[in-house]
Amino acid sequence: MSDERLGRLLEMLADVMRVAHAKGLINVLGGNASFRWGDGFYITPSQVPKHKLSPEDMVYVPFDMEPQKSLTGKKASMEWRMHKYIYQALPEVNAIIHTHNPFTLALYSAGLSVNPEDYIEAYSIGKCIATIPYLPPGSEELAKAVANAMRKCRVVVLLGHGVVAAARTLYQALDAVEALNDICMAEVLKHVNNIFRKAEVIGRDTTLMQEVKEANNQ
Repeated sequence: MSDERLGRLLEMLADVMRVAHAKGLINVLGGNASFRWGDGFYITPSQVPKHKLSPEDMVYVPFDMEPQKSLTGKKASMEWRMHKYIYQALPEVNAIIHTHNPFTLALYSAGLSVNPEDYIEAYSIGKCIATIPYLPPGSEELAKAVANAMRKCRVVVLLGHGVVAAARTLYQALDAVEALNDICMAEVLKHVNNIFRKAEVIGRDTTLMQEVKEANNQ
């Protein structure tokens, strides 16, 4: 594995987080992403502005050891266990991203969901989206639950928390979470529009009833 290829992947990892922040999928200190490398993976650091990451900030996590510190002394994201279990469960996965999609969280928190097969732009998501209940961030329980859900669906919604996507490349994983947020936004707007239309109908009916009542009283 060449140093040149590693350098490109580290740059790509930083770029993916910059894009995720610019798209509103994460806040400045939130979210995490990683790529498989050798007998472990590189992951973004904890509590570092995600739009200012450099390749030197990325932390290497061996599969058989605790995370190391980055060249700049940064600690691994608190969700490193989740990434580790996913890579160990799915050898074909080379990249993972965890974001906090606002429209996805809004839709799923309302008890609604989406079917990716209804949207052509959701091809990167796959045929299914798994959902797991709220579990403490960074916990072993959450890490195992996500990895288990990933065996069926490569995109998982963490209720009250965010979204995780696994793919062959970093940009494919990013595309999946962005596509999910976009289709969830479309669904949220559709439901809001339906609510306004129903309210408008109710308003018209109420006005009509009032007019009839007033006419009868004359």
